[in-house]
Amino acid sequence: MPEPVSNRLQSSSIFWDLFLTLLTLYSLKYSLLQFEKLWTFAGPISLLTALLVATWRLKANNESWITLGMFNVGKKSTLLMWTVIALAITLVGGTLLSSLVSSLLGDSAVFTDPASAEFMQNRFANVPGNLSVYFYWLVVSWVIGGFTEELLFRGFLLNRFEKVFSKTVYGLIFAILCQALIFGQLHMYYQGIEGFVVTGILAIVSGLIFIYSKRRLWPLIISHGLANSIGMTMIFLSGG
Repeated sequence: MPEPVSNRLQSSSIFWDLFLTLLTLYSLKYSLLQFEKLWTFAGPISLLTALLVATWRLKANNESWITLGMFNVGKKSTLLMWTVIALAITLVGGTLLSSLVSSLLGDSAVFTDPASAEFMQNRFANVPGNLSVYFYWLVVSWVIGGFTEELLFRGFLLNRFEKVFSKTVYGLIFAILCQALIFGQLHMYYQGIEGFVVTGILAIVSGLIFIYSKRRLWPLIISHGLANSIGMTMIFLSGG
């Protein structure tokens, strides 16, 4: 397993990195969710804004996304291998996990409050057969799911939590779990407990892939974008 990241950043810097990024992520999302018409955009807007804050914090510490694995591509064959692995786990594992959690928890696996139920039912209701809306969601799938979420969670947050737990034996494991818990929780407001468990476990796997692929973000970015695109394409074709 690769060596832990450098601990050269001071504790105060790490604290502010995490505090400001997570404060932005949660406070902005909560604020936007208070308006029914903004439910669909609450996640994307809060994620993009948090990414900007994370980028600012990296610059303040004389770092960049390059140091966190953004341009760590390596051999094309290696990139392809890890991308296929990540995509297969996301598609197959996600489907199996959803079925398992749903069967174990039943109706309690999802929220039944009117706002969440309506959001789940209507979010992609106009996608089937609608080419322009389909392309819009494809762009969102790549910009938010592929780039923003992977950079923010597997790149930035995992790195910062790793620094927080750097003096403990299982620091890297704790870091992977922390970013996964946050990732899962952020999907819970409209996917319920099932979404929390499934996306949380997939985030753990993504964190492990990131580490074992020698901190390459591109396999996760590509596989995440492809997985979302496949799902969106299936919704689009369902209207035919």
